[in-house]
Order: sequence, then structure tokens, then C-alpha cells
Amino acid sequence: MSEYYQENGNGHYVPLTVRQLPALRTNGDITPRDLTPREGEDPPSYLYKPKKRSKKKKKKKKKDKMEEEEKSAQQLQRRIDYVLSFKKEDSDYDSDDEKEFEQKKKKKMLRKKFHSAIKGERLQVREEELGENVFLLIHAPFARLCEEAEDIKLEMPLKGAEIKKEEITGCCAGIERRLITDNEVDYVSAPFMMHKRSIYKGIDESTTFFSPSLRSYLVHSILLNIDVKDSEESADVKDGDSLRKQGLPFMLMKKAFTEAFILHEESPYEYMDEEEVEQLRAESVMRGDFDPKQDPREEMQRTWCRWFKYQPLWKIRNYFGEKISFYFAWAGCLASMLWVPMLLGLAIWGYGLFLSTIEYKDRKTEQETAEREHQELIDEIEENITLYNRTEDKDLLANITSPEYTDSFVTSLADFGLEMLRVFQDSFDSDVTPYFALVICLWGTIFQELWKRKAAKLAYEWDVDDYEDTEPDRPEFYGTKERPDPVNDLPDWYYPFYRQFLKFATSFSILIFMVMLVIASALGVIVYRVIVGLLLQNSSSVEQILFTSLASSLLNTFSIMIFGKIYEYIAYKLTDWENHRTQSAYENALIIKLFAFQFVNSYSSLFYIAFFRSLTTEQGIFNLGPKYADGCGDTGNCMSMLSLQVFTLMIFKPFPKFFKDIILPWIKKQIRKCRKGNKIVDEAMSKKDRYYFLLKEHQKPPVGNFTLAEYTEKIIMYGFLMLFSCANPVAPLIALLVLLIDIRIDAGRLLWFNQRPVSLIAGNIGMWFTILDFLNFAGVVTNSFLIAFTAEWGRTKPLTQKLWIIIGFEHIVFAVKIFIAAVIPDVPKEIMLASRRERYQVSQAIDNAENQEPLSY
Repeated sequence: MSEYYQENGNGHYVPLTVRQLPALRTNGDITPRDLTPREGEDPPSYLYKPKKRSKKKKKKKKKDKMEEEEKSAQQLQRRIDYVLSFKKEDSDYDSDDEKEFEQKKKKKMLRKKFHSAIKGERLQVREEELGENVFLLIHAPFARLCEEAEDIKLEMPLKGAEIKKEEITGCCAGIERRLITDNEVDYVSAPFMMHKRSIYKGIDESTTFFSPSLRSYLVHSILLNIDVKDSEESADVKDGDSLRKQGLPFMLMKKAFTEAFILHEESPYEYMDEEEVEQLRAESVMRGDFDPKQDPREEMQRTWCRWFKYQPLWKIRNYFGEKISFYFAWAGCLASMLWVPMLLGLAIWGYGLFLSTIEYKDRKTEQETAEREHQELIDEIEENITLYNRTEDKDLLANITSPEYTDSFVTSLADFGLEMLRVFQDSFDSDVTPYFALVICLWGTIFQELWKRKAAKLAYEWDVDDYEDTEPDRPEFYGTKERPDPVNDLPDWYYPFYRQFLKFATSFSILIFMVMLVIASALGVIVYRVIVGLLLQNSSSVEQILFTSLASSLLNTFSIMIFGKIYEYIAYKLTDWENHRTQSAYENALIIKLFAFQFVNSYSSLFYIAFFRSLTTEQGIFNLGPKYADGCGDTGNCMSMLSLQVFTLMIFKPFPKFFKDIILPWIKKQIRKCRKGNKIVDEAMSKKDRYYFLLKEHQKPPVGNFTLAEYTEKIIMYGFLMLFSCANPVAPLIALLVLLIDIRIDAGRLLWFNQRPVSLIAGNIGMWFTILDFLNFAGVVTNSFLIAFTAEWGRTKPLTQKLWIIIGFEHIVFAVKIFIAAVIPDVPKEIMLASRRERYQVSQAIDNAENQEPLSY
């Protein structure tokens, strides 16, 4: 047996280096007496432990002592559901700066009010100083969680209402079973009701009825809706701050708290080096004694991060929530659908590469023939000079010969590289690429329809198909006028439409201004490339590549990144200012702003190459003259140049994200390891070892708006695929590889590197589906014009034929797309039937249940 194990008394072996996990201790699988720390051992970090109070020494009876031990053990079971933190220096008033003193005083007042409000919500709070930070450890009693679940209409499973899964049948059933990673049981669910709580599965087990992720989500909801502003302040309406709720978002905005996060489920593998982790996993697999209930993160590591397994969507949903799960479900569906166009694209590109190679060989043969004939002519003239010594022969020889020079190795290599680059460019444009564009346009519709069906199935199984109908108001929303609610006739504060319309118009104007800046930046890069190319026209090919193509590409990349960051900041501020009522409306408005800008930022250079660059051949850019032309090379083939640009962007665009998500965090981790004397962790380890896990979680970087960043990246990649499919047949292969790699990278960082995100609820992928529809529509139009005006197949045809090509392509594709959308139902028939059956079962269960007394705290 390995040195890392010890027997736990039940025939299983557990690692020596860690304590038992929070999932086990909080799920009630062991008795309270088992939770009492062993002699010389501190309590686990993830369990809430109230502060001990000093008492005078006095004798106690044995019975009282046992009761005290029992009470202490029960206190240890209290889970830390939420953590708030702030800098200890913010509570120190020793400052000569009056402004800083007032800021600290205001922050302390806000924290005091919020702390009091938390207790008013019947949440239990413990404040702990660790190193340079102060932590508020929050625990929610079961009764308070039930109240919040009822308020937000949280769907919970009904007792004895298991939904049986259909058995996998068919010739590939065995392979399918090996790929499946989810074994969770689905139940008919209903909105939670306190007075009918007996109908819900597991209601008698207060420690396990709400999963850890649901507990944190409910506490998060409570903290969001806390309002600590004074009544006098509410009456004195001056700005948005005095109108909106002053809950957790307000506290974070005012820096009263620096961080708000929840804890991962503790895993032994997080405390080991990589070599130890691999050894431990290998030994665990050999013994087959791994218990997934004790370590849900390791369970997902063994399924989610595997290459030849389906994603464990149920496990992801149970741990990270529906919002993140829908993203991974969509990404997985896209990856599985890309296999067919990937194979077709590879075949078409292979055919184009074959033709391009033949053309290259023909050019080399012609070049060698011309060089041989030229040398024969020189030899003949030299012979005539030797025989006759005529002046005209000498002049002719001087005209057809050039000064001898020896190419450097770098120059020869560069020339060869340019030749190979031309072969590669020309391989994308052949006479069959228009048919590939037709297939991709139809594939986009099929993918959308199949995703709608999968999304409907997941929404039903995860009980979020009616989520948006019951979505509450955002805590940041504030109303300025009152009206009676049309349903219950209660007072309802709302924000007037005309004021919101003015804000929308302002945001749109700023968006247009930023788009114009991006276009101006792109034009500036074009002017730079043309002028520098003109100045270096007599220089070597290496210098031309470095100072024109490479330098302009770097300038364009930097401008895209800088403008992207600036506008992202502006977009968040504008969307906050617009005062949206629900979180879905807020996110939809933010998504539209970010995508509209990213659309121009990412695709403007491609549209220029595809449709405008060839127009500069005669008059030059801005009509400055032919010498300022920005043509498409000697051959005038803009399609080949477009293909290379799309290929380059698809390959290198994921690299900044890869650097941010993998390389930069790894560097930071190594710096922390090498830094001598980490004061925070060292102090905690020496004085309060039980808080090591808390500090470790606090040091992890927050995940931020994970789905927004991931969707934006993948949707832009989807746009490359749909808008310019006839220019790059290998686009499906690139997209597939990026998706497969990125899913595993994101899984690893969510499980181990980043702080655990709150398990937010969502009913679908939201506005992103509308954007996908737009890209599918735009892809048909763009590819029709590419085929007619840019591709080799159509650019030599007369204008009339080009217009007919556009009309024919668009009408055929749109007609087939409409037919496909009409034939494939949005919701599977079995899901519609199951939904009707579930509504009937829920109504029967609620009607037959007896009312119960309120829960006590």
C-alpha cells in the first residue's frame, strides 16, 4: 500500500494528507460525535465554527459536559455557505489624509449596516482576521433557505416521482454506454412551498435537501436583495445610488467589501504536486475504490477532462449551475456537429492543394525553361563576341545580363517560404469551394434546429423551462415612478420608457462612435502598409515582409485588442446606466453591445480584402494614384489573400485567451511558490491551520463573467466559419480543435484554478441564439457575394452573370433553410408530452398534500 493511504475502518483507504471532505461531513453521513476533531487536530476549514468565549473555570457535571460536547460537534457541522472579505487596513483609522480617513469611515459604516442586515435576515455570521484580510463567514439555517427557495420559486424534486430513463438500444449501444458519464436520477419537480414541504424528496434531511451549490445560490440571492439604505435617504431622491437597493453589489461597488466568493468542495488532490496526483489517481483506478460522493471535483476531473467521454452535463449543472452548464452543452453540441463539415472541408482543401501543387510545378518548369533559354542566348552572344568582336553584340550582352550577386541564405529561404505560402494560399480557392459554402450555410440551419431540441430537453430535465417567466427584478434596478401592478394591484415602481429610450439612444451613439474609431484604425494600418511598401519596393523580400506584412499585422492586432478592452469597459458602464429590470434583459443588452463592436473589430479587415481591396488597383487608396494601389499581389487573387487571413485569425485569435487562462496563471502560481515567506498563508498555517483551505480559495482568481467571455470567443469563431466558409474549407477543423481543447482547459480551471462561481440559473443560452441566427443569415449573403465577385469560380464572369449567381444562391439556400426549420420541430414530441404529464402530477401532488406548520430556527 502506498505511503499516501491509511485504512478508514470500512475497508477503504483514504489519503493521509487531507481531512474528510465537506460533501461527506455536511451530508449527514457521519454522526456529530464523529465530527469532533481528534487530539492535536484542528477542525476542517470549510466548516463553520463559532468563536469560543472565555468562561470562568467551574466544575460541571458529566451530563452537562456531554451536552456541551454534543453542542460543539453540532456547531462544527455548520457549513460556510458564503464568504465576504475586506482589507484589514480599511478598519484602521490611523491616517493623516483626511480624505482617506473619511473613506475608511464610510466603508466601516456600510459594513456595520450590512452586517446588521445579514443578521436581520437570520443568517449566522462569524468574523475572522487572517493575515491582511478580514473574512465574514456566513451560514444559512435550513428554515431561512426554505423561505428564500419559496420566494424565488425554486424547483425542487417531488418525493416518489422518479422519471425513468429510456434504455440505450441499437447497434452502437455498447459504445454509447462507455461514453456516457451522467448517472443522475431525474425527478418531477415543483416550485418549493413551505406549507406543502412534505411532498418534496429528502425534506427530512435538512443537511442534504439543498445541495452545496443551491445553498450558496440561495444565500447569494438573499445578499443581493438586502437593502441597507435609510428611510430618510430613500426620501431624498438625488441619484441612482439613493434609489436602488444597497445590497451586496452596492457594497462591492463602494469597496466596503473587496471580494465575495463561495468555497469549492475540498479535494485531497489539490494539496499535492502533479507527480503525487498522477500516482494517487493511478493507484485509485487500480483499486477501484474511488467514492465520487466524497470528492465531486475529482469525479468531474475523471470524466469531464477526458477526451473520449461525453461531458457530464448533469454533474456540471449540479456543481456550477444551469448558466454555465448550458454553455458547455452548446459548445459540446457544436463540436459534435462539426465532424461532417470538417471531413468534407478537408477533402475539398486536399483537392485544392493538389491543383495548387500542379500549378506550382508548372510555374517552376516554365521558370527553368526561361532561365535555360536565357543562358543559351547569353552563350550564343558571347561566342559571337569572341568570333567577331562586334559592338552591337557587346551592347546586347550588357542589356540582357545583370550584375552577379550571391543570394544570402536568409533571402533564399524567404523566397522559398513565399513560394510555399503562395501554394498554400491558392489551395483554398478552387472550382469546388462554392459547393462547400452551400453545404456550410445549410449546416448552420441544421445545427440551430438540433440545438433548439437539445436545449428544450435540457431545460425540461433541469426544471428551468419556465425560468424567465418567474425571473425576479435585479437588485441594481431602481424605479422612479409608481403604478398599480396589473396582476395583484400592489404598488409597482417602474422606470419610464422615455428615459430608458434616451439612454438607449446615447449608448447606440457611443457604439457608432467606437465603430468609426475601429474603421479609422484599420484604414490607418492600410495606409501605413501601402506607404512603407512603396518606400521599400527595391529592398529585399525579408525587409518587405518585416516592415509591411508583419508590422501591419501587429499594428492591427494591437488596435483590435486595445479598442476591445476600452469598449468592453464602456459597454459595462453603459449597460449599468441603462437600468434594466431583470438580469436577462441586462445581459441581453450587454451582449448586443459587445457583439456589435466585436463584429466590426474582428471582421472589418476581412470584408476589406474580400470586396474593396481590388478596387484600389487603378486609382490607389483614397484616389492618390496608381502607385498607391493596395492590390492583391501580382495575380490579383484577393480570394487567396482572404483565405490566408481567415486561417491566420482562426489560429492565433485563441492565443491571448490561452495565455490569460493558462500561461499567466501558471506564471503567477510559480511566483507565489518561489516567493519566500507568504505572510498570509504562513501566519494562518502557524496559528490557525483550519483556515488554510479558506485562504487557498481566497487566493484563487475569480472566474468573472465566464459565459460572456466564452460565448463571445466561440461566436466570433462561428462567424469566421459561416461568413467566409468558401474562403477557408479547413475552418471546421480549426473550430473543432479549438473547441475540444478549450472545453478541457475551461473544465480544469473551473475545477481547480479559479474560485467557485455562484450556481446561477438560466433557461437557455439567451441572446446568443439570436446572434447565431443573424450569423447564419449574414453567412448566406456574404458567401453569395464572395462566390460571384472574389472566388476563382465567378470573378471572371460578366456582371450580369454575377448578379444571377447571387440571386440564385441566396434563393436556393434560403428556401432550403426555411424548409429545414419547418420540418424539424423545436421541441421533441416526448418532451412536450412529458411536460404535460408533469404539470398534471404536480397539481395532483400539491392538491393532495396537507398544510404544515412553519419551520422553526
